[in-house]
Amino acid sequence: FFSLNLVLFLLSYIPVFPAFYKLRKIDPETPRPFKVSGSDGILKVYMALPMIIIIISLIFTAIPLQYDKASLTEQLPITIGAIIFIVIGELIIKFKKIKK
Repeated sequence: FFSLNLVLFLLSYIPVFPAFYKLRKIDPETPRPFKVSGSDGILKVYMALPMIIIIISLIFTAIPLQYDKASLTEQLPITIGAIIFIVIGELIIKFKKIKK
């Protein structure tokens, strides 16, 4: 249960970093409480590095890299649970849009 919670929590942070970069590009003049300084290349590093670390941690947490019985019984429920809850969440979003 806690591993599934960790996987879904980390998945929710993946779009945050591209959003930071996009907002910085399309609206640089908006006053913000704090501003990350740096050139365009540095901002790309600030965006890419955390995403890469999160994706690597998700791979090691949720995807079975070995196919022995112990690894599959430990990690396969996390993978299946994450997929099921992502699909349920997307269906809820879709049905909410249809009702509006």
